[in-house]
Amino acid sequence: MAKAPLIGTPEPIAALNRVKITEYANPLEQREPLVDIRLYCPDVVVTDTLCPYFRKAPADLLNRAQASLKNGLKLRVHTVLRTRAMQKRGWDNYFKRMQEEHPQWPLSALRRATNKYYAPYDQPAPPGHCTGGAVDVNLLDKEGNDLDLISPTQGWEAAYTWSNLISPEAKQSRMTMVNAMLEAGFSNCRDEYWHYSWGDSAWAVRVGEQSCPYGWVYSPIVLEPDFEGIAHNQIALTYTVDPKTGKPLSAEGDFEVSTAQDRWRIGLLWASEVPTILRLHLPSSQSSSPLYWGVNRENWVEAPTTERESKIITLRTTPEADRLYVANFIPPPIEETTQ
Repeated sequence: MAKAPLIGTPEPIAALNRVKITEYANPLEQREPLVDIRLYCPDVVVTDTLCPYFRKAPADLLNRAQASLKNGLKLRVHTVLRTRAMQKRGWDNYFKRMQEEHPQWPLSALRRATNKYYAPYDQPAPPGHCTGGAVDVNLLDKEGNDLDLISPTQGWEAAYTWSNLISPEAKQSRMTMVNAMLEAGFSNCRDEYWHYSWGDSAWAVRVGEQSCPYGWVYSPIVLEPDFEGIAHNQIALTYTVDPKTGKPLSAEGDFEVSTAQDRWRIGLLWASEVPTILRLHLPSSQSSSPLYWGVNRENWVEAPTTERESKIITLRTTPEADRLYVANFIPPPIEETTQ
């Protein structure tokens, strides 16, 4: 049984790396599964650009936190699982920014500065979001508007959970959210009022445990038609994985377009750096039409097709992006929505 959360506990990387990850001793099929929070946590608001998977135990805690809120307040989730590619991209980009801003700094100083704001992906302890045990949230009023949790501060000046620099009104709203999450069973990163976790190495350090259940976890690779923040019509691809880590090694799947679908768009999601074969079964009227790729539903270009056989078009790709879309038209820009 975990001890009571230690408010304000630091999380040095050396301490995180000493935490034993217990699930690594179990075969993949015995490790705690991921759930889709759009379905599993229907009362929270979900931004449509996130990777929506969360371990089941902390997802239960998230439901508990939401149920405790009164007066129509809602938790909005803006980050749960991060793929390794997402984490690497974020860390590398911040490191590059530090290099540009401080060209005289040695490598060690640049790494320390980057690690302060982005968990490194090359350590024994995985970043919390890469374990499926961490979540970033904010708080909405009953009309769906963001509550002020930071005024009059801005940016990282506002990040410290127990800040005395924010207004009494902002502190009251912030502590409503913080208390709901802590009382549900999460622990909080003291430097980020929005970041909570259960079961990862940082959680273990915060609550004084020597071990934690969660290590690296990998998102399922799916096709999702018209992905707009709502879980519907997901098609799981067949994929091979590393038997020890669960990392996907290759994927393939089929998508059938009905004659009623004159214009369609599907997302190939969470297949970054995974060689993937996608077979599209098209009606005769569309079998010779051009197809388009779009990264994150933008930057549309005509898709090269490696095989066309009757009504089946085979696309082969190793996506660089986590969300790659294919469509038979160039869709207009789509604004972010929530559920």
